[in-house]
Amino acid sequence: MERPSRIVAPTALILALVLLGVRWWARPAPPPAIGRPFPPFALAALPGTPPLTDATLRAGHPTLVNFFASWCVPCRAEASTLAALRRRGVAVAGIAVRDTPADAAAFLAATGTRFIATGLDPRGRVQAALASDGIPETWLVDGRGDVRARYRGVVTPDAVSDITAAAERLR
Repeated sequence: MERPSRIVAPTALILALVLLGVRWWARPAPPPAIGRPFPPFALAALPGTPPLTDATLRAGHPTLVNFFASWCVPCRAEASTLAALRRRGVAVAGIAVRDTPADAAAFLAATGTRFIATGLDPRGRVQAALASDGIPETWLVDGRGDVRARYRGVVTPDAVSDITAAAERLR
């Protein structure tokens, strides 16, 4: 009679662990920000740049909001693409995530990146409010402050026409 109890306890433990694992994997993803207002925020401005606040995103024109950091190697790769979008008339704002003002300023100078406004998000709070999971990441926000698109990872030259067209449709 002892034999079944030796099997039941480990089997129950394994079953419980499997059920917990299934429940963890099946947990719902955070709600998408698309179609919702960009979260309210007021960030310190990067010295020498205009400040970036949620009011900037409700100024009546579409804006791309790019999350970047000086320590992010892929962020350097997309700098020329962001410049191409700017040349096509797309407003591009930047949020430096988990970075220092000096390092962020040096990054912008080294890459030649120019934003209409730049905010510092040293703890990643704005990024977390969007359920963003990495950088670089870029969000298209309409002139009322609502999120219309999310571009995860590096914005490549292939995306310039599509992003420009999407921004034009929102004007």
